[in-house]
Amino acid sequence: MSEPVRRLAEVRLIDVLQVGGKAANLGELLAAGMRVPDGVVLTADGAARPPDERAALLRDEVAGLGLGPFAVRSSGITEDGADQSHAGMYESILDVGADELAVATNRVLASATSARAEAYASGKNERMAVLVQRMIQPVAAGVALTADPISGDRHTCVIAAVRGTAESLVSGRAMGDEWSVQGGTAVARRQPEHAIGERQALAVADAARGIAAAHGKPQDVEWAIDADGSLWIIQARPMTALPPEVSWEPGAPGAYTRMIRLAEWFAEPPTPLFESWLLTIMEDRLDACLTEWIGQRAPRPFHVVVNGWYFYSINFLSGPAMLRNLPTMLWRLVRAPRRVAGLIPPLLRHSYPVFEREWREDLLPRYRAAVAAAEERVEVLEPAALPALVDELAVLAGNYFGSITALAGSAYKMELILARFYRRHLADAVGGSHLPLLAGLAPPTDPGRHAAVSLDWWHAPAHVATTPPLADAHARVVEARLAAEKSAFAALASSPRRLRAFRQLLGDAQHLVLVREEQVRELTLAWPVMRRAVLRIGEALAARGLVGQADDVFFLTRPEAMTALVVGRLDATADVAARRATREEQARLVPPMLIGRVNPMLKRMWAAFPRLLGAEPSESALVSGTPASPGRASGAVRVVRGPDQFESLQPGEILVAPLTAPAWTPLFTRAAAVVTDVGSAAAHASIIAREYGIPAVVGCGDATARLRDGMRVTVDGSTGNVEPS
Repeated sequence: MSEPVRRLAEVRLIDVLQVGGKAANLGELLAAGMRVPDGVVLTADGAARPPDERAALLRDEVAGLGLGPFAVRSSGITEDGADQSHAGMYESILDVGADELAVATNRVLASATSARAEAYASGKNERMAVLVQRMIQPVAAGVALTADPISGDRHTCVIAAVRGTAESLVSGRAMGDEWSVQGGTAVARRQPEHAIGERQALAVADAARGIAAAHGKPQDVEWAIDADGSLWIIQARPMTALPPEVSWEPGAPGAYTRMIRLAEWFAEPPTPLFESWLLTIMEDRLDACLTEWIGQRAPRPFHVVVNGWYFYSINFLSGPAMLRNLPTMLWRLVRAPRRVAGLIPPLLRHSYPVFEREWREDLLPRYRAAVAAAEERVEVLEPAALPALVDELAVLAGNYFGSITALAGSAYKMELILARFYRRHLADAVGGSHLPLLAGLAPPTDPGRHAAVSLDWWHAPAHVATTPPLADAHARVVEARLAAEKSAFAALASSPRRLRAFRQLLGDAQHLVLVREEQVRELTLAWPVMRRAVLRIGEALAARGLVGQADDVFFLTRPEAMTALVVGRLDATADVAARRATREEQARLVPPMLIGRVNPMLKRMWAAFPRLLGAEPSESALVSGTPASPGRASGAVRVVRGPDQFESLQPGEILVAPLTAPAWTPLFTRAAAVVTDVGSAAAHASIIAREYGIPAVVGCGDATARLRDGMRVTVDGSTGNVEPS
């Protein structure tokens, strides 16, 4: 039998079966020269002795540590291991006096048999050691993670900090400050407590990285800083459930994003068939439309797929591309001045009517007619003729998206102009923001049987009849808008010229909001029939034994599917099962919003967009984004990633989603507020939330990863912040 009590400085990992994971790790840190509070360990054998004997053993050994106070913690045999950390499963008791050690030890040991601990260990009681350490009286404490738990980036150290002990942080009662440290740069992401400064954050990161380097794997390190400014390591354990380490380098020159145009429509990695077929055709047509209309030809590639995720090129905004396009754009300005005028904000109102008229009078009728004709043919055509049907509709869908880019883009630009006018001429006089002026315009209508969850045609349309806002609720939104208009008109009454400009601007902005939602609702009109054509191709391949089931076709590329359809052969590299599994793994990654080389000017412009729409910095926000629908609402978070989770959203909860599209509209009747990863002020979530009178914050980047089910938060749709409640 081993010694019943061991000095902490003497134990090593080899002793883990007696002293437990936590104590063994701390012993190794002491041996490596880390500053760890001195202590003793009641071993698993010692813990198995009668209570009176345990008390006597501890009393004798702890005498050398002084009078206390002490921290009494669990040190389970499998605790703080690489597979399970057991973090927070067992009780820790702080500020324990010498005469209270026996009672505290009994409580810690009893926690090993608690219901939550047994559930965690699949019903197996764990052998337990107890760690008694001299209590540090910290002025600040927290946790340092030597890899980003959201992105998996091993080059980023994430530090959480609170004033006093870290108990409130570890237990989840407090969120604390959050610092991100990369190399020698520390940036405060959230600072409600101002517990530590930049210099201390760098010191904590250095110590934590040293521990990770010694162990050869990312670490979860609890630390404390005392009144003398000394940094102490309270415990360290391997990080568990860490995302895989991946690179987000685009593999192509320039910069790419998830935040504009087609990229705003994806909540997950696109399937291979969609990316190589419909998406590629739509991008080609979008570029052709913009080249024809305004002379803006984008450099290729139009997109990249990195770790399965789609990123749209913003290289058309680069200096070289703009210089190359300048002669053509000037020529277009001479030939079709009203089209190109939309590039100049003050002239936007002269441009959008051209695009709206063409959409209503030409493109929309042609699109509807083509879809109706395809619906009559899709079930009778031979499989070999179906690709041509899909191509025909894909070209029209690309043209339609080009029209959306012009009109929805106009709506977004017009809102920016309105927001800037409001800040300059109205904010001081009447307060608030421009957002109420763009709400209460028309109750949302049913999105139709073609309502899309996202653009990827792998998803079947998810039509659920939309329940319009309650009449009195929508009436309150309308009333708030009318009151905001009245206040604005009154504030501008002394300047007739400015009042006329505002009325004109407001009318254009309100009109474009309605047009944008009406237009977007029809985009996926062709999706059900295209999806049916693709599935018929899959059925033909399955009948020949080339794929296992019809929907396997979504995991082939277009060239692979066409070769299989025409030649009757599928390359051995087209491993559908492997591609399905890879896509499922990649869907769990948290992609950044921007990748590649972004020039400083473009980066500053990108960062400024939320502020232009009224975003205000917050030191306590859990996530921040673009303010999209005004007001404040509190509730429990419900993360909804797709239609299979729609029913999980309960009335009064905060809907947190990668994005929303027309098929998501029914959820707005239950949500108290909406928060999304991607999207702009012209996004579906923004416009629909305004009509339902609920706050919305969009374009947060990683809200679905940072906010967890059940968290109590407050959403401020006027400032763009989501804060703990």
